[in-house]
Amino acid sequence: MDWTQVEGNWKQIKGRVKERWGKLTNDDLTAIAGRRDRLEGMIQERYGYASARVRNEIEDWQRSLESGLDEQIASLRSGIQTLSSAVERIADEQLTHTRSTAEKALNDAEEAFRRNPLVVIAVALGLGFLIGMLTRR
Repeated sequence: MDWTQVEGNWKQIKGRVKERWGKLTNDDLTAIAGRRDRLEGMIQERYGYASARVRNEIEDWQRSLESGLDEQIASLRSGIQTLSSAVERIADEQLTHTRSTAEKALNDAEEAFRRNPLVVIAVALGLGFLIGMLTRR
């Protein structure tokens, strides 16, 4: 993560700055506004560190942000894979259930036709007549 990304995401990242350099106040963090030079100056002021030490600490902290992001990305990928597998399993179960229900409805319709073929024919003729009347106008 380069510093422009840190500066662009300052509102989200300043909590981590506070964890690392607890002597910085909320007002300090607001004044820093993601600017590296201001962060260096505030750390020097609050901790009395030399400029080289501050730069090294900030670089180490910035590298730790990168590794933390890599871990978060890996965790998100794992979560997405788990979610995808769960969705696939549920979809397969629902597809199986739907097929079973459709097959049962077809079997029931065939059985009804076998038992009462005249009723089925009469219903079909009635529907045909109604459709014909409705479309005739």
